[in-house]
Amino acid sequence: MLTQITASQSSSFQPALGPINSSARSRVTTNTPSAGIPMTFGCNAEIYGEGESANYIYRVVSGVVRSCKLLPDGRRQICAFYMPGDIFGLEPDEIRHFSAEAVTPTKLIALKWESLITAGECSRSFLGELLQVAMKGLRRTQAQLLLIGRKNALERVAAFLLDMAARSGHEDVVELAMPRHDIADYLGLTLETVSRMLAELRAIGAIQLEGARRARLLDIARLTELAR
Repeated sequence: MLTQITASQSSSFQPALGPINSSARSRVTTNTPSAGIPMTFGCNAEIYGEGESANYIYRVVSGVVRSCKLLPDGRRQICAFYMPGDIFGLEPDEIRHFSAEAVTPTKLIALKWESLITAGECSRSFLGELLQVAMKGLRRTQAQLLLIGRKNALERVAAFLLDMAARSGHEDVVELAMPRHDIADYLGLTLETVSRMLAELRAIGAIQLEGARRARLLDIARLTELAR
């Protein structure tokens, strides 16, 4: 399921969403401790499972990762998507409370908690970055609670498109690495509802669908108004 990338594998790896932009690449390489282990995962491969020991945290180099939880009745809730430059796998204790899976072929750097904690002066900037990651994660969780708890289906899809555009570094084009059923499980909607809302946004001139996983944002002001 999980393999360490060799030099030849690393040179031939192609990011799922195209090349990492310069700011994301800087975040990937500048503060990451040298002890990190490069790893690669195929599409839909499990990175770690719920209930496992939380010995590592991960930084996304390329590809996309979803964090999810399977509910007792068989439904799945996706809690977050992680993109190049993002760090994930932070836990409040030593146990994983969610699973993490690669949405697309994904390249990661794994960092062992014990090594980070015992690291010297050179890793203090990275530990400071981890604190920022934790705060951003809290803010994103709060936004997600508001999104699912108070917004209707059209508002959720509009907010999702704007968020993906902002995080990918493209203002008016969204390349969706994840399938629509992943989007549905993230937004607390059904697959049919997501497809219907995308069609409605297209009908009102807010977006143009340029394929199953590509949308051009034509009216960002309208989308922003819906997402508020």
